[in-house]
Amino acid sequence: MSSAKEILYIAQDSESAQYRYRCLNVAQAIENSHKYFVKIFLKDKIGDAEQRLSEASLVVIERQTAKDGVILDFIKKAHGQNVKVLLDIDDLVFDYRDLLTLMRSTNSKNVFYWVGYFWGIRRIAKKVDGFIVTNDFLGKKIQRTFRRPYKVIFNSLNREQIEKSKEYLKKKSSGFRIGYFSGSPTHTKDFRMVEPELLRFLDKHKEVKLDVVGYMEFSSQAAGYIKSGRIKIHKLVSYLEMLEMMAEVNVNIAPLLINDFTNCKSELKFFEAAAVETTTIASPSFTFKNAISDGKNGFLAEPGEWYSKLEYLYEHPEENKKMAKAARNYALKHYAGEEFLKQIEEAYDYFAK
Repeated sequence: MSSAKEILYIAQDSESAQYRYRCLNVAQAIENSHKYFVKIFLKDKIGDAEQRLSEASLVVIERQTAKDGVILDFIKKAHGQNVKVLLDIDDLVFDYRDLLTLMRSTNSKNVFYWVGYFWGIRRIAKKVDGFIVTNDFLGKKIQRTFRRPYKVIFNSLNREQIEKSKEYLKKKSSGFRIGYFSGSPTHTKDFRMVEPELLRFLDKHKEVKLDVVGYMEFSSQAAGYIKSGRIKIHKLVSYLEMLEMMAEVNVNIAPLLINDFTNCKSELKFFEAAAVETTTIASPSFTFKNAISDGKNGFLAEPGEWYSKLEYLYEHPEENKKMAKAARNYALKHYAGEEFLKQIEEAYDYFAK
């Protein structure tokens, strides 16, 4: 440990999924490195982080807005000790030119909130030396906006998910259940895009059920399916409970309206389902296209193709299992283990002193 370089992470809080994906999972993966180690400090303990600046090789700030001067003061102190500071950003929330796209995608009407949020992100982004992002589409957008370099560190699977996935694999059903793991109200438009094809599929196959986890607004056409229990709505659960529920379905759907906002999104809905050998059908966003080889470790689907691809998996259960196993192999290779560790180290190598 004495020869390893110290990387400081500054997180806003410890309760969010963002904290887990962008801080904890990275810190856990880097435990296997001989070159680096990570210390995480919450914003309300930033004074403790300041005491470590003389030992630090690099600072990474988890995405947050600069509503006060605390983060900006910290960046100034880091620069005073010749320590580079990066902003880790995993969403398209920094360029005002993309504000309308975000609001349309999330169905949000609160323009004042988003203008303030973008402003706070930009205050930090203008002061840092570079960026850590979740994919190249997002990275190129942020590089064009702020004229600073970026490196990619994927969202990832952690040890707990990998260990639990082995247990959850035993829960596979012999029937045919579809899962939609929305997570937040921002995906209503995405779901509505495929809802008619899903209902058509449910009409044909009376034994098939759809599990929806998280917030969702359905059309009036779905009311009968909900009442009969063929569409079952589940409240949000912990990430390990979510993984267990993913294991209990045979197909995971991940529809997205494709635009710059959704092209910046992570492929986590693919690799988490893959960890428990559940095949994903996804819209061809930037990250899904990079992760999914259509027909080999999952399916990509444009509007109008969802019904036929569901039908194929329904009629070919052995092919479904084959794709799901290929997806798990891909996920464990790219979002965990040595390859993921190498990606982190290469990002730090580029920036760290």
